[in-house]
Amino acid sequence: MLSARPDLSWGAGMKLTEWIALCGAVTCSAVLGLPVKAKTYPGSDTKHGSLSFSARHSYEDFDKFEWLSPQDGQTLGAIDHIVVSLTDQRLYAYHEKQLLAWSNISSGRPGRETPTGSYTVSEKDIDHHSSLYDNASMPYFMRLTDDGLGLHAGFLPGYPASHGCVRMPLGMAKELYDRVDPGTRVQITSDSVDGLKGISAQPIAALSQL
Repeated sequence: MLSARPDLSWGAGMKLTEWIALCGAVTCSAVLGLPVKAKTYPGSDTKHGSLSFSARHSYEDFDKFEWLSPQDGQTLGAIDHIVVSLTDQRLYAYHEKQLLAWSNISSGRPGRETPTGSYTVSEKDIDHHSSLYDNASMPYFMRLTDDGLGLHAGFLPGYPASHGCVRMPLGMAKELYDRVDPGTRVQITSDSVDGLKGISAQPIAALSQL
């Protein structure tokens, strides 16, 4: 005989208060349009944070970046240095003192923190795969050290989550890859940079995803 009672075996052992809290959190997220963190992420390798070229997802707030238009009387210069702030979880691209673009990032998680210091882009690989982490895909890879530190496209959950590399949104990684030459200086700092303070230029684009 079939039972009319729903099968709640997956939630067995949960207290009534836990059920209420879970349902309330899901309902609140749905009403406010907030993302609900899940264990899996379509189109990405959550273990390594790699993205396929066709990946799309709904973490728009974390995937934000902007390319800025030049101020009056200025032209858009070539990128000559990049600053990555681990505190801000942001990357800033400059021509001399002119900010050209910024992007949210995800740096190394606790225990695998992204090392601070001064680097240069030594190699570019548009379809790089990791030799250390199960051949994980790292599109638009820009190498900073011989032992694997680099900038590349990857999943941004809103906090440091990589094995040490600096992940960027796919769109930002593609644009930066096209505009950065080998030898470009990259400064990674634990300090807050607040690179957008006082910027009056209007964004050329505010793209959250391709």
